[in-house]
Amino acid sequence: MQHTIQTLNKISAGLALSLFLATPAMALKDDTNQPLNVVSKEQIADFDSNKAIFLENVIATQGTMEVHADKAELTRDENDELKEVIAYGKPATFKQLQENGKVIHSQSSIIQYLPKKNLLILIGRATIWQENSHVDGERIEYNTITKQLKASNENSQGGRVQSTFIPSELQDKNKDNKQNNK
Repeated sequence: MQHTIQTLNKISAGLALSLFLATPAMALKDDTNQPLNVVSKEQIADFDSNKAIFLENVIATQGTMEVHADKAELTRDENDELKEVIAYGKPATFKQLQENGKVIHSQSSIIQYLPKKNLLILIGRATIWQENSHVDGERIEYNTITKQLKASNENSQGGRVQSTFIPSELQDKNKDNKQNNK
């Protein structure tokens, strides 16, 4: 039984990874070079700790990325570079336009973005999806450069990760067009 569960977890992880490998992200580098715009009902800045807090109906945009949250915290490092963004919500949401013209969406109670590690972490009833294909878990980690995804779950959702993949949505249209033109 344990072997079957481990095999299913490996298959699920492989399918989850293929979802994101088949849909390469628009160069996140381009998005992060764009101005970061944040609107909210209230904003608090602590210049000594290089931290800004945004409260109530937070909407942050940068390039094709868009975050909606109840609260967001932005922290810069000693070189004044973005160190971390944490968004809280019921749920907090994130979306980004992909190179193939499709939009990748995610939502969870907490969204943590670590730009220097190219890491997006979704915590608490986490879901990431594109069209009808999705991965659900308690925690999802996604590397925006390597396009590697790790989903895990605790007992709060039955202790399992759930994935649904629509085969036609996993195909890379650009790859198909190149093969047809040969």
